[in-house]
Amino acid sequence: MTRPKLGLIGIVNEEAKADYWGTMQRVAEIGYEGIEGGGELLKGDVKANLARFHELGLQVATHSVNKEQLRDPAALDQVIQEAHALQTKDVTFWWDVVDTREQLLADAELYEAAGARFRAEGLRFCYHNHAHEFERTFNGLYSLDILAEHTDPQHVYFRLDVAWITLGGADPAHILRKMAGRVPAIHLKDVYGREAGQWTAVGTGIVKIQESIEAATEIGVEWMTVEQDQLRNLTGLETATVSYLNLKEKGLL
Repeated sequence: MTRPKLGLIGIVNEEAKADYWGTMQRVAEIGYEGIEGGGELLKGDVKANLARFHELGLQVATHSVNKEQLRDPAALDQVIQEAHALQTKDVTFWWDVVDTREQLLADAELYEAAGARFRAEGLRFCYHNHAHEFERTFNGLYSLDILAEHTDPQHVYFRLDVAWITLGGADPAHILRKMAGRVPAIHLKDVYGREAGQWTAVGTGIVKIQESIEAATEIGVEWMTVEQDQLRNLTGLETATVSYLNLKEKGLL
């Protein structure tokens, strides 16, 4: 089995604002293989930017889409063009509310239509979870289960965040195995307590990181992306470095 590639999202935003290319070089030197979100590369000469990015040894692991764009065919076409320009396979929708089963079903219909459009263009539409998709259940089913049940596995995929799954009261390795075939990427994130906001470097908290990576590798996940929603006691680059080294020390890289 091949381990997933290691990506990064956020964390070094402040450093990147001050010196994007210097920060990306440092990210690559640490050992990361890509980042999620390539908006900076879309500014100016996209081909030249992407070539420079690739020369660093980095790839764009996913592009982003919001709900307004999912509903607007012209906006969706623009997202598709940008994803192709960034040479990424995935487009990710990052957050939505979970109020009622009816709302979930309506959202599933929207995701299904968008996912079919993306698939026709050689792309994958991914839904990214938070805790509430596991905290809110309907007739014993997680909200995420309902979204999965009412969408085509070839049209809607899931970018599963192991910390949010944990905070939602579920076991990430179990969820990953249950969703096998529909998970191109996971987010590796850690918490030092049982509340959102208690973020810490990967490997220094309570999330079952090793078990999650083992399950992800088993089911063929392509990317595992290090994330920390807010910094704790370290800078962004320090956090990225410590998370990488903790994974390496555990033999997971």
